[in-house]
Amino acid sequence: MTIRTGWVLMIVFLAFILPAHAAVNITSEGLIVSDTGYAGGSLTVIEVVKNAGEDESGPVTISYYLVNESEGSATKVPIGSADLESISSGGDYSSIKTFLLPLDLADGAYQFVREVMGKETTPVQQKTIQIADTMPDGSDADLAGSGVIIPDKAGPGDQIRVIAAVENRGGSDAGKFNVDLYLTNRSVRAAEPLLLGTWEVGSVPATGQASTTRTFTVPKGIIAGNYGILMDVDPGNQVAERDEGNNDWYRDGVIRIIAGGSETITPPALINTTTSIVVVTQEKNITNQS
Repeated sequence: MTIRTGWVLMIVFLAFILPAHAAVNITSEGLIVSDTGYAGGSLTVIEVVKNAGEDESGPVTISYYLVNESEGSATKVPIGSADLESISSGGDYSSIKTFLLPLDLADGAYQFVREVMGKETTPVQQKTIQIADTMPDGSDADLAGSGVIIPDKAGPGDQIRVIAAVENRGGSDAGKFNVDLYLTNRSVRAAEPLLLGTWEVGSVPATGQASTTRTFTVPKGIIAGNYGILMDVDPGNQVAERDEGNNDWYRDGVIRIIAGGSETITPPALINTTTSIVVVTQEKNITNQS
């Protein structure tokens, strides 16, 4: 056997025994989608994605669909897509998009489906969106938390970038109110929720949504452990609502507090870093206010 033949065999052998690594691997690091909607109304999708692969991704397209599985056919109804810029290896990117739902969308419970470059992928949390024939009708406002995206780990005194969203499911505009965000550790029975920060919301129109991106400091006295995030919407009851019982949003075990010194958790490269309010009028128009 010649030296050249030996090298060829060695390369073939290594190709079989060494694990393959994905050159580009786009993963969802956080997803916020409203739980409700109506035909002809709007749906805001907020998502942070990461390239966990070894190579730069190049432009990435994420397509979103709704699937009404109760109809039996499980047909995917396209609602829109997010075209992201190239993401470096290990890099993050955030997308905030508002889409108009089809006018002929039937009422029912829909599964939220996302595809990255034409391939269906599982979001961080399975989402079901209730589509019902409701429009602004002058009834009382109804505030609810839509969701929070937060880093999966941090240390005492760290500065972290938090994305939060609230929605108004009622038939009238909601005026000024506050949103308090807390860290909670249910493994410590006597521990009270720790205030992470407060978001002052100017207003949210009927059937609209508001979102924000803010930097908060993790309390220095916090102990290590797994923490949930609690979003308390309108704790001062500044807005008259038809349902005061659905304001809070909570997820358990979303961030791990680790021992160590203060550092800044690198935030995603955000498309929109200001509070955005989606306005849906009777004429089915969308106006963005910042």
